[in-house]
Formats: sequence, C-alpha cells, structure tokens
Amino acid sequence: MKVARIETFVLRAAPPEVYWGARTWSADRGGQVAGYPVPARRRYAYSPTIDTVLVRLETTDGVTGWGECKAPVAAPATAAIVNELLAPLVTGTRLDEIAVTWERMYAGMRVRGHDAGFWLEALSGVDIALWDAWGRTLGQPVHALLGGAFRASVPVYASGIPAADPDPRARGEALRDAGWTAVKVAIGLDPARDIAAVESVRDLFPRVFADAAGQYDVRQALHVGRALQELGVGFFEMPIAPEHVAGYRELAGRLDVPLALDSLPGRFRALEFLRAGALHVLQPDVCRAGGITETMRIAALADAFGAQATPHVSIGSSVHFAASLSCAAAIPNLDVVEHWIGDNPLSAVAAVAPPAGGERTVNPLPGLGLDIDEARVRALAE
Repeated sequence: MKVARIETFVLRAAPPEVYWGARTWSADRGGQVAGYPVPARRRYAYSPTIDTVLVRLETTDGVTGWGECKAPVAAPATAAIVNELLAPLVTGTRLDEIAVTWERMYAGMRVRGHDAGFWLEALSGVDIALWDAWGRTLGQPVHALLGGAFRASVPVYASGIPAADPDPRARGEALRDAGWTAVKVAIGLDPARDIAAVESVRDLFPRVFADAAGQYDVRQALHVGRALQELGVGFFEMPIAPEHVAGYRELAGRLDVPLALDSLPGRFRALEFLRAGALHVLQPDVCRAGGITETMRIAALADAFGAQATPHVSIGSSVHFAASLSCAAAIPNLDVVEHWIGDNPLSAVAAVAPPAGGERTVNPLPGLGLDIDEARVRALAE
C-alpha cells in the first residue's frame, strides 16, 4: 500500500455567468466601491474561467484516489508545485501514514515560505487524494476514517447574491422558490448599499449571512456589523483584512453578530485568532488550508475554544464539494456549510447529488464517494 504515481490536471472552463465573487470584488468586473478604503486595496485577481487543479494518485495495489488543489488563478503554477516538488516527496510513501506524509510535505518548503498560498493549496490536493485512496483501499467513506458521521445530512446555504446585482431581491426570490432556506450576500462595496442589499433579502430566508471579503476598515465594519446584527444575520464573514488580528478582536468585543473568516491557511493562523478571542466561526477551505488532515485539526482547535468550524467552498469541482462534505459530516462543532449555486462547468468530472431542502446527504460510499469520469477530466485538461 504505497503511492506509486501522482498526476495533475489543470482544468479551466468558461461559466455561463461571471462568478459571483468576481462580480463583486474583481479588479476588472467588480462592483463600484466607495472612496475609502482606496480601490487599490480592495480589488482582487479573478480568472475569467473557473479554474482548478485535480490530483490523481495511484497506489501500488492499483487503487486510485482523487484530490483537488484550490487554484482559482494561475492553476499551472499550482500543478507545477505538485509535479516538481510534492510528487517526489510522496511517491513511495505508505498509504496508511497520511499524517506522516502531510508533515513531510509541509516541511518541504519551510525555509522558503510554506504556511500559506500556493504551497499549501498544492499540498491540500495531494492530501485529499491520499484520504480518498485510503478510504477506497479499506472500503470505507472518508468520514468513517475521521471518526464517524455526526449527521446523515449537512445543512447548506446558497452562495451567493452579490450586492452589486441590480436587483438582489429578485435573485433572492428565485433562490427561495428553488427551495433554498439560507443564503449569503456578497457585500463590501459601500456600507449603505451593502446594508440595503442584505435587508432586501432578509425576509425571504430563515437564515442570511454576509461576506465582505476584507473590504472595510474597522470603523466601517462596526457600522455595517451593527446593522447586520439588528437584521439577525447568521455571521459576518471577513469584515476586514485577514492579517488585522487586533481589528478582529476589537470587532468581536463590540459586536453581537458572529464573526467568520475563510482566509485561514492552517491551524497556526487559526490558533492566533482563537487565542485573541477574535472569531466565532472558522471556515477552513479543504482545498486551500492543508487538505482534510489540516481542516480537521482546525475544527478541533475551534471546538476547544468554543467556536464553530464550517468548510468554505466557493468555487471548485465535484472533488472539492465531496471533500468538504466528508469533513462536514465528521465535525461536531458544525452549523452550516457553503454551497456555490452557480452553473458549475467543473461538475462534469463526477456526478454529485444536489442539495434538497437546504441539505446535502452524506455519501456512504468508499473514499470521497465519487465516480470520477477520468476521460472527461482528461478532455477538460486538454
């Protein structure tokens, strides 16, 4: 039971509609922002296509596992890291030593920067593939290997509604009519406009969340946060820049609305926020924050501090969704999980049961429970 081969696939597919995050925060297609903070600090890089990197891992016993690296931009760079640096470290290792292999990968770039960004995203895909292969080898779902499922189905919220849309309420009504019971609104453009957008959909759903993507300063975040708590918003995601831990601590002490953050590259950054009492909801992205191994560590840390942990999903293929669901099933301190509602061209790599009644059913099949269409993957990669 050793790793025999690792292969990567760079996938780029055009969506029928611009991704909701790009419509809000991108440098070239984002919504109009207020004059402060300056736009140079508030515009992010987005690809015009939906991009990712899939990892195919094959064992000496002929078992195949699949993983996914978060790669919304510069996907070939992520694939190169896997191919040139991580694959040589992992090939030949034992499949039943995933934690040991994780540490070997994590340490590989310690002297050159290793705890966030492209390195950790590339590592994540390999880690997920290892768990998938190990589950398939044992004939067990990943959530069983993580200790068992706390729930047979996982509540999900629709992600999302851009405040930049001409009519956020009309989009919200369409989602409500489609059976969604919770939704997230992308804000961070202008405080008054953002509050109005959330207010316009608040009566449509039992639960509404808001994501500012780090666009405000502390003063603006306080103003918006007080309005959101009056509206009964479930959490206020990334209100200010993620490097501003002291600002999160101040906001947490002055607001009643729970603070959430998806920009958590690993357990050490998560611990910094938890020790400061700066977060209530931690949102590790399984394809960005070190894979299944590190996501579960972050969830356990959050639990020790009385905080919630919920996987962040945003964009990605069926592998990303399946890995997130596997973790969500096994996390005791979980409330609700993100689900991108866009017409996802990367869902073609494997069929995934869509949410029903605001929930996703936990897959009981071995590994991630996916039947990957390898021919389709190779065709998309071409």
